[in-house]
Amino acid sequence: MRTSLLRFPLFALVILMLISGGWAALQRAGWALPTFNTALVGLHGPLMICGVFGTLISLERAVALFAAAGSRGLWAFLAPAISGLGGLLLVTGISVNASKWCFVIASIIMVAIYLYTAITRRYWTQYALIMGFGAVLWGVGNLLWAANQPIYVAVHPWMAFIVLTIVGERLELSRVMRLTRKSTYLLSGAVVVYSLGVLIAIFSLDIGTRIAGVGMILLSLWLFRFDIAGKRLRSSGLTQYIALCLFTGYIWLGVGGLISILNGAMYAGYQYDAFIHSIVAGFILSMVFGHAPMIVPALTGRHIAFSPFMYVPLAILHFSLILRLISDFSGAFDGRMTASAINAISIILFLIIMAYGLMKGAVPRQKSLGAQ
Repeated sequence: MRTSLLRFPLFALVILMLISGGWAALQRAGWALPTFNTALVGLHGPLMICGVFGTLISLERAVALFAAAGSRGLWAFLAPAISGLGGLLLVTGISVNASKWCFVIASIIMVAIYLYTAITRRYWTQYALIMGFGAVLWGVGNLLWAANQPIYVAVHPWMAFIVLTIVGERLELSRVMRLTRKSTYLLSGAVVVYSLGVLIAIFSLDIGTRIAGVGMILLSLWLFRFDIAGKRLRSSGLTQYIALCLFTGYIWLGVGGLISILNGAMYAGYQYDAFIHSIVAGFILSMVFGHAPMIVPALTGRHIAFSPFMYVPLAILHFSLILRLISDFSGAFDGRMTASAINAISIILFLIIMAYGLMKGAVPRQKSLGAQ
């Protein structure tokens, strides 16, 4: 059974939410743009993390399960469908409360996907456990938000969901390196410290944030040392581009951890903005830029042809983040506005170049892309 009727509309919904979230982000930064939903300006964070990334990650997991289990795995598409519905409810402004519970249900299904895969395929690997626990933390963040806890509390488990998913995927792709037992223990320790900080932050925001910051730095150092991308930096073409995306992202993960340690509890303001964007725009978007040539073919059925122009949005992204952090730490509102616009330009260019690469790309063989 073909899944294009499921994949393509959901992927298009992710793009719609990304554009809407970016529009709201520019308004939040101070740009006077036409408003179609005034409430969305304050809901930019949940839309991007739960709507965009939650739907994208759950769609990727659903496609993977369907590839392994066939029609028995079709139920997994409920996760991105319900998450996408939650994001659509935010975009249209129909019901924020209904959106919250859509994300709760989607995260429960995500946990079920990992459990089903582990039980039926005996898939109790370290990377599967890390990604599965990330899905649990997504559910924790969603329940906190549904219980009317402030976003600055829910955002820590939300971001942990994406961070641990990425760490788990990098570990999975690095398995060809035959990591030593010591290196896997070090990763487990870093994940425990980070996750413990995220959970403590629910009850003690200041202490938990600082502990989570230590965990982020440990994860960043582990990825620098053991990720397979380090072996690819001296390659060429698409492989080198992916490796550079990943390594620059690891730098931003460490920066976010340092900001967490130095500031502790952050509720709003410039330091909060610097912390959030170091992780979401710096680490996570760098991973999206790097993983897109591997993930998009699985979702669309076509390879992405490499072009040197792929480096342009990546460079613009990091320039915008450097400018944003300088503006945040100096209290320059205009600088942050400019940085937000440059960041939006980098994403638009990235989408255009990816679309062009898809048109030029070939239809992949039955076997999935190899590890990068």
